Amino acid sequence: MKHVPFGSDVPYAEPSWYRGVPTAFYVEKHARFREKVRAWVDEHLAPYVNDWDEEGHCPIEELRHSGQAAGVLCPWAPEELGGTPPEGGWDGFMMVIWTDEMARCGAGGVAILFFITYMSLSHITLFGSEHLKETVARRVTAGEAGMAIALTEPQGGSHLANFLTTAKKTADGRFYVVNGQKLFITGGDCVDYFSTVLRTGGSGFQGLSILLIPARSPGVKIQKLKAAGWWAGYTTLVTYEDVLVPVENLVGSEGMGSPIIATVINGERLIFGVGSLRAARTLLAEAITFARHRETFGKKLSQSQVIRHKFAQMARRVEAAQAVVDTLAFSMTQGATPADMLGPMALAKVECTSTYEYCAREASQVLGGASFLRQGKGQLVERLAREVRANVVGGGSEELLLDMAMRMSKI
Repeated sequence: MKHVPFGSDVPYAEPSWYRGVPTAFYVEKHARFREKVRAWVDEHLAPYVNDWDEEGHCPIEELRHSGQAAGVLCPWAPEELGGTPPEGGWDGFMMVIWTDEMARCGAGGVAILFFITYMSLSHITLFGSEHLKETVARRVTAGEAGMAIALTEPQGGSHLANFLTTAKKTADGRFYVVNGQKLFITGGDCVDYFSTVLRTGGSGFQGLSILLIPARSPGVKIQKLKAAGWWAGYTTLVTYEDVLVPVENLVGSEGMGSPIIATVINGERLIFGVGSLRAARTLLAEAITFARHRETFGKKLSQSQVIRHKFAQMARRVEAAQAVVDTLAFSMTQGATPADMLGPMALAKVECTSTYEYCAREASQVLGGASFLRQGKGQLVERLAREVRANVVGGGSEELLLDMAMRMSKI
């Protein structure tokens, strides 16, 4: 199908089907959803992200309500729980569009505050009890509350088998007593619930469970961390000290923590991948726009062959990564299981983040000193270059994902 050109006319600033190239995947319902998300982002996010990031604060409470009213807050959530699926229904391509357009705001710390809802609430929509669906999921999908995933730990990173945070039942069996720490928790200061992966049993993966912990419970301490990027994303350290949590807040059953994470992790990695891909496109577009106006040695920078080669190398990586993402979205739409997707999605995430990292370096080279300033023509390039590591490490480091993909392929 061929669509009317949409968005930026800077070369390779948009996916090929946005540019009018025929597509085997995206149809009219996808184009309509793309337009809806872009309109909301252009009105409510893009004009303000520079200020929010510099201030280290985003009015996420207001934005949740606005996003929900526009149908872009939780379009992936079931309609019976208050989700707002797009016209024509949700699918893997809708996921790509939603992530891409939200990430287009140009500040990862803002965009991630919407993505963490998917990364945490999906545990409940897929595996939670009716109690949790009615009392928590509905509040979150309505924009009345926020939710984040508490996974990584200081001593073991994201390696589930090494987790030390524990939940032990009280003598009467009515509560869990939670103790431990979670590190790099995005959105920690602006959410109401933590979907927390912890140990209810013995060592190894079989002892892990997921417990929903209200963020303002007695014994929960949230400390904002000073990070290189995502300044508006509220990166935090969360400490649990004898926190009492009702047993009704258990997601699924004890010992299901690892399978639940495995079911949701593909979507999380797709978000990191597509978000990185949009950042790479933005960097390429910013570099081309700068080079078209910048004059050096009597000619436009864009007329220099060595600079055009930089653009070509950036563009080929971006287009290749997009092809990988679209193919995986097709597989998801056609019923591929989480197990089917685990290895390929890991490789796709690495492809996208390595593309992002490459484009950040090359765009910075094109802009020169301007890319070193948090103001002026290089402000966006400077911020996106600072945010690379969050995408490369988030959802599993490149080294972990490459090794996991090969182990799963039984080489």
